[in-house]
Amino acid sequence: MARTLLEQAFPAAWLDAVFAAHRQRQYERALLFSTIVELMMLVAVGLRPSLHAAARQAEPLPVSLPALYDKLKR
Repeated sequence: MARTLLEQAFPAAWLDAVFAAHRQRQYERALLFSTIVELMMLVAVGLRPSLHAAARQAEPLPVSLPALYDKLKR
């Protein structure tokens, strides 16, 4: 229920638009900002124990796990 509520409150298209408007040196190629937010949301609400678990159980990611972690570092 929490996941559905958050998805309605923060639609993926809106998150990507906010990122595009405020990014500086960051870019999006295959990994969208909304995908990162969705994975982190799963961990924050307790549906997944870690980001690694969320990424493994999500739809196939367009990037590797090291690429996901590198993006989060920035």
